[in-house]
Amino acid sequence: MDSRNGVIASTVYTDNALVARDVAVNLPAVNFQTADVQAMGTMSTVLVGLLEDMEASFHKVGIDSDLARSCTPEPHHFEARWVQNVLKADGTAAPEGCKAFLTGTPTGIPALAPEPGNPTEVDVTIKTTRYQLFVGGEEICCIDRLSQILRIRGKDYWGQIANLL
Repeated sequence: MDSRNGVIASTVYTDNALVARDVAVNLPAVNFQTADVQAMGTMSTVLVGLLEDMEASFHKVGIDSDLARSCTPEPHHFEARWVQNVLKADGTAAPEGCKAFLTGTPTGIPALAPEPGNPTEVDVTIKTTRYQLFVGGEEICCIDRLSQILRIRGKDYWGQIANLL
């Protein structure tokens, strides 16, 4: 079994412009809503197709026009790219490319705290409406709330619901 064991490098783009390099990226959690049912007491069950809010963020070093570009209060297209190291079962190592495409609106301009001798570091937070993740060229998921797409590992979960409407 292959082992993915370290991120080598990363970049973040806002509307196709490079805005950050070698930074941490926090991709959205995809949490399904739940409902309680009575089954020998109360039991929570997952409502596939209904999602909680999605939120992403990336770390930015420096106060500059790239920070301003990423924080305007309008929807943006963000792209995060990173390379992770893969240790193969035969003992060889190889890089693997990963990409996340996000559409969303920044929650605001982060608090800035310039301090002499230190870089100013902030997290740009994005309320996410679309999230698509690729690892090694394979789509892991595509969630687009506005277009009603819920695809995970190639299976279209929303399509099953839409066919019944």
